[in-house]
Amino acid sequence: MKRGRIQNQRSGFSLIELLIVIGILGLVGLIAIPSISNTFRFSVQSTGREIATLIKDTVNSAQITGRVHRIAYDLKNQQYWVESTSESTLLKSDETLKKEKERSRGYFSLKEAEEDEKKNKGGFRQENLLTKKKRSLAIGVSIKDVVTEQGENPITEGMAYTHIFPQGLTEKTLVHLKDTANNEITLTVSNLLGRCYVEGRYIEAKDFFKR
Repeated sequence: MKRGRIQNQRSGFSLIELLIVIGILGLVGLIAIPSISNTFRFSVQSTGREIATLIKDTVNSAQITGRVHRIAYDLKNQQYWVESTSESTLLKSDETLKKEKERSRGYFSLKEAEEDEKKNKGGFRQENLLTKKKRSLAIGVSIKDVVTEQGENPITEGMAYTHIFPQGLTEKTLVHLKDTANNEITLTVSNLLGRCYVEGRYIEAKDFFKR
């Protein structure tokens, strides 16, 4: 009987041993959480730079081909890709170029933009030379919203676009990205040659478009 009691006493863990194990697990958690957060921060910034690089490549393609391009953002499926028109715009009239310039500055309403797009025989098609397939965002990263000159309110669902014209004009755009660790960045796209900057914070539309 005494041997059985001694074995039962030795088979369990003491309270002190359990506290030591819990303390070690706590320290591991404190070390791991910042590391995970930094990983997500790197992912969201890397995604922003990838989109910025694609926009710059799209600006170059629009100037070389003479076709209107646009970056398509799918907020439902969290994907993005490049589309372009099937016809060259190098020989368009001054009136048409003026309209394109106005649209790039946001003077066109969404309805007018849609009607103008319908008049284009080819419409917009995916530009396979720039994006052979639709690109998905990095794991844990998502597009929070997109704001363009065509509307004051952020687009949080459906499709959003950044139009790029052969003359070097680009639709001024804000793309807000976030990750599961609540890190947020802003991709700013300017009118002039689609210059892009990745900002490590959330930039309000009112602060950006009044510049």
